[in-house]
Amino acid sequence: MRYQIDPDVLHGVAAQLVGLPTGALTTRAVELLAEAYPDLIDAEPGRWVASKAGGILGKVRFVYFSPREYIVIFGSPTGTQGFSGRYKRVQIHKFLMAGRIDSYDLESDDSAAMTLLPGERTCLDKGQARGLTIHPGSWHIEYGRGAVATTLPFAMVDTLLVSLEWDSVRRSTVEFARLIRRRPRPRTR
Repeated sequence: MRYQIDPDVLHGVAAQLVGLPTGALTTRAVELLAEAYPDLIDAEPGRWVASKAGGILGKVRFVYFSPREYIVIFGSPTGTQGFSGRYKRVQIHKFLMAGRIDSYDLESDDSAAMTLLPGERTCLDKGQARGLTIHPGSWHIEYGRGAVATTLPFAMVDTLLVSLEWDSVRRSTVEFARLIRRRPRPRTR
């Protein structure tokens, strides 16, 4: 199966952003992603949307969305923790731009936490699940590949049914629709 987005390119983008002030971080991230994928990503950033999934509360900016891939920027100025989700048909990559993320495998005998620092990357393979602590001031690029629609229930149910945050669900839907309407030109590489 062929994908449009290369995780190594996303890792390179995140590495370039390490050390930038928080105010410039996400704007510059969108600019660099649009430079890397001008046919797929609009340099004009969308708006921030509140997100709560698996107990993890933060801000998300949707950058790219297709049936087989997505890119978002996610972060929390105050920190958060919860469950990564378990995606049987999607692989999730995280590229940390600022802060720190600690995680642990929920099913292994290994009780050690894994620490992700700025400029580093991690991947949640299909079927895996982790507990996460996203420290205050942490911001990352998240890239999912696979059957993207299968992630939407996990991404929306906590916001919708637990938090009763209808406005965030509406805003997310508007952002999804905006990205889907954007008709990317086929890549010629």
